Amino acid sequence: MSSIQKLKFPEDFINKIILGDALKLIKSIPDNSVDAVVTDPPYGLNKSGIKNDADLTVFYNILPECYRVLKDNSFFITFFSTKYLPKLFENNPFKYFWQIILYTPEGRVRSPIGFTKYMLAVVFKKGNPKISLLGKDIFIDTPGKMVEPDEGFIDHPTPKPKHFIKEILRMFTRENDIILDPFIGSGSTAVACIQLNRKFIGFEIDRSYWELARNRINKFANKFQKELFDREENPNKGNKK
Repeated sequence: MSSIQKLKFPEDFINKIILGDALKLIKSIPDNSVDAVVTDPPYGLNKSGIKNDADLTVFYNILPECYRVLKDNSFFITFFSTKYLPKLFENNPFKYFWQIILYTPEGRVRSPIGFTKYMLAVVFKKGNPKISLLGKDIFIDTPGKMVEPDEGFIDHPTPKPKHFIKEILRMFTRENDIILDPFIGSGSTAVACIQLNRKFIGFEIDRSYWELARNRINKFANKFQKELFDREENPNKGNKK
């Protein structure tokens, strides 16, 4: 694909991570065609290694596009800085629903009063959606520090744990739903979707993170396909007698 204009929905989007500017790529997605948005956008902390993080311009610009592509009665879920939390509600077309807290005992997040050990995912809604599964609003991630227990170090400045994203997906989405992450970074949303039988669309502007995310999803897709094949060949495998 040599240009964004040649991308066609859904064949060029579903279960792919596309390299490019999310503000341009999302315009190729039709209205009311995505079941949920789960993302970790640049939110103005000027974090080293994160593009467009100097302020909230990109976030504010993509909000109306996310609202447009999201189906009625669906959820928009975003990580956000507690430092700038009031700004999350400015010019926001979505309605606030709830928040999910990730406690990271071995990590730390900068706050106005020093360092805290939790991250915040804020849940918004379009219309009046129903949750898919009763859950909880506080989760603990171990070990933290950009390490996945089954993968090791993730070479990204702010990767979110796929276990935590899986819990979010269980509560607010269903199998075969299409999940959009316009700022997919290290690819955790895509990996969580693969593991929970959801479809995903990911955008990433940084080539090095795009390659990281693609490598992760290829590894997990192959592992998932092998495990599925093993179950089909031996349906009793792993069952206790």
